[in-house]
Amino acid sequence: MAHALVRTGLAALLAGFAMAAHPARADQPVLRASLVACPSDKTVIGGVNACGKVWALGSGQADLSADGTLRVTLHGLVLNDASVGNANGTPDGVDAVAAALVCGGSAAAVAAQAEPVALSPKGDAQVEARLTMPRHCFAPVVIVRERYQGKIGGWLAATGF
Repeated sequence: MAHALVRTGLAALLAGFAMAAHPARADQPVLRASLVACPSDKTVIGGVNACGKVWALGSGQADLSADGTLRVTLHGLVLNDASVGNANGTPDGVDAVAAALVCGGSAAAVAAQAEPVALSPKGDAQVEARLTMPRHCFAPVVIVRERYQGKIGGWLAATGF
């Protein structure tokens, strides 16, 4: 597991160098990566706290182009935490998700965020948005944040971190 995280982090780092060093065509991918559910170790990404409970993700993909076009597909983003009782295997009170772009490596911060989109009872969602891209984005990461009780909160899934 640690080796996979190191490889994923290295890929994000190299993508960040490429983005900062060479201007990309508008339709050129800046980031194309699978999403993973947040780990139980409470990893903070770009100042955004991780999920409060354990989540699972059947599959997820994030694609970001140089012009800011962001597409995120989620299938099966649901609780995987026996402590929630009958809500286990559902999104429970999370009714929507907002995809955000984090730039900055160790000094990471949310650089742009899409409007929330509905999360189905099975944990499926499709985000299609145009973000305002920063001029340089070192080590880009896409995070999927929860909307719970009307407020955007922690992240539930992310690309390499």
